[in-house]
Amino acid sequence: MNKEIYLDSAATTRLSDGVLEFTAAAARECYANPDSGHALGLGAERRVERAREIIAASIGAKRGEVIFTSSGTEANNLAVFGAAEALKRRGSKIITTDAEHLSVYMPMQELAKRGFEIIYLSAKGGRLDIGELKAELDEKVVLISVMLVNNEIGNIFDVGALAGAVENSGLRSSLYIHCDAVQAYGKIPVDVNKLKIDMMSVSAHKIHGPKGVGALFLRKGVRITPLLFGGGQENGLRASTLNAPGISAFGKAAEEIDTNDRHITELCDYAAAKIQEKCPEVIFNQEANFIKYILSLRLPGIKSEVIVNYLSGQGIYVSSGAACSSKRKKTREANRVLRSFGLSEQEAESTLRVSFSKYNTFEEIDVFVTNLAIGIKKYKNN
Repeated sequence: MNKEIYLDSAATTRLSDGVLEFTAAAARECYANPDSGHALGLGAERRVERAREIIAASIGAKRGEVIFTSSGTEANNLAVFGAAEALKRRGSKIITTDAEHLSVYMPMQELAKRGFEIIYLSAKGGRLDIGELKAELDEKVVLISVMLVNNEIGNIFDVGALAGAVENSGLRSSLYIHCDAVQAYGKIPVDVNKLKIDMMSVSAHKIHGPKGVGALFLRKGVRITPLLFGGGQENGLRASTLNAPGISAFGKAAEEIDTNDRHITELCDYAAAKIQEKCPEVIFNQEANFIKYILSLRLPGIKSEVIVNYLSGQGIYVSSGAACSSKRKKTREANRVLRSFGLSEQEAESTLRVSFSKYNTFEEIDVFVTNLAIGIKKYKNN
């Protein structure tokens, strides 16, 4: 095969052509420390603040409500640990879901060791039960953290409805609501005011921006405890010299966001139809409410890693689960999330994740499906 086909954009995206060119210029022009008082430093600071303004506008926030981090993972950790520490005198109960990304799930595990009571709402069927949330709400709850789009299956959780239920409970003023929107940002419209949340995490590398740059929306008036101490950057919430070129490139990527990209929707629908036609034994894990950037496929009788390796040998790159885990733990982590949606262990082990970007083509989908059919025939029940 002459051309490699990348269908793993849920793990990370390639730099867009515009961002690639912009990043090179930014690296040359704003290498100075944005905290330096000289002209070069002030130039770097202007680039950072311009990016902050663009990203804030893209989520309906104010510029001063965006805190830059090194990643979505750091943004999630800052939100979860920062809120828990800041509010621990009020209570020790935290509500989340059993389908969260590791960068929320593991902090919850750590907070449990520190004496917090962690309640995991069920994500079975790809939906949250608001009644289950209401049953757990009481004066001890200080934080609710729920993702907007699941990174394994692509299901969209109704965070706005969840926040509305909290408001109706009369307990809204005593707790914070955090949303991990890393997989949602840039793919569906995200407005922090419509979602009625206090904190939200996003990341550059999921929207054709650079790796190593993320951001946390922190609503004005919300007080959290920092994880890093030092120079007092980012209003004292994230001490560290800012990655001015990377942040500037994040702003460029945010400028390019098009959440109404019909090409990707058509591509996903086309892929689903072709798979049904040529691979009738494949089962789709998703129900109606999912983003058209991810297809979650179950291959009965075949472990997903076998097909991932086979397709990789053909120059086609898909995934068996979240790439954030180490290779040794990757399958186990994917299985944890998939089982939270109601899949059995065997079904989880046979699940393939295919994810798209604006750079994929219909011709690539044809090649992928043809090779998927060959792989299924070759390895089924082996």
